[in-house]
Amino acid sequence: MSTYLRLSLLLWSATACQSNKTDEDTAIASDERTDGDPSDDADDPADAPTETVDAEPLFEVTGGPYDLVVAPDGRLFVSIQESRIDVWDPAEQWVEEHTSRAGSIFGMTWHNEHLFYTTSNHRQSGALMRLDGRDGTVLATASGSTVFREPTDLAIAPDGRWVIPDPTVGTLFVASPDGSTVEMRSPGVEEPSTVATNDGAVFVGGSNGVARIDWPDGSPEWIDDRPVNGLHFFGDRLLAAGPEWGVFEVGAETRLGIDEIRLAGRLAGSSTLFVADWGGAAVWAISP
Repeated sequence: MSTYLRLSLLLWSATACQSNKTDEDTAIASDERTDGDPSDDADDPADAPTETVDAEPLFEVTGGPYDLVVAPDGRLFVSIQESRIDVWDPAEQWVEEHTSRAGSIFGMTWHNEHLFYTTSNHRQSGALMRLDGRDGTVLATASGSTVFREPTDLAIAPDGRWVIPDPTVGTLFVASPDGSTVEMRSPGVEEPSTVATNDGAVFVGGSNGVARIDWPDGSPEWIDDRPVNGLHFFGDRLLAAGPEWGVFEVGAETRLGIDEIRLAGRLAGSSTLFVADWGGAAVWAISP
């Protein structure tokens, strides 16, 4: 089984190593979730309303795409978990290797003219990184004695700090902009693996749904019970990609009509929505 498919299974099934974590390491907030069903979701995705969209496979990626980010110049960067970053240039309609031997790369984002990303070494140790040219610079690796194990995503919180979910540790790491200080916070979901932010809140997705945290002092509020692999604001809509519902709107029954995608992973883009197909080793372009 390929690495990225193993990861997708990890996002919705507990790993055996979690039973040995300390209280500090396991900051999962399952006891802090709102009781009851947080959304009015249909029980069966097939029964949910479907939004008609135009979708097409944009390109294939050897090794499989994990995360996606659109650069300011319009190029689409793709993290390949098997140790590299590829880039697709819309002008050339071509994919090239941007950097290699960078470790197992997971989440990516652009900030202050730099590409930032997260890596993991077989879920034993991980890091928040900045790409300088073609080389990576380590910014953060731990919160005190608790090391990053599998930081799978990253985003900038409303107060300018990094928020980094780690499903293996079961926590949300929060790092200062330069990575010099790191703390842990309850993510509000189990096995937190993806994050998205807006002006006032941080949204964390995991194996049992999505939680909203009013930032910086709010407590996690469980707002959707569907497992997710990725979260992304597309305009004012918070979209999610998951193993059961495909691409859908958080807190609503609406699904996007793209059943051709085998396993929807991460999302990116503004006018065009890009979707990493973890099951099909391809990137899709969607025009809602």
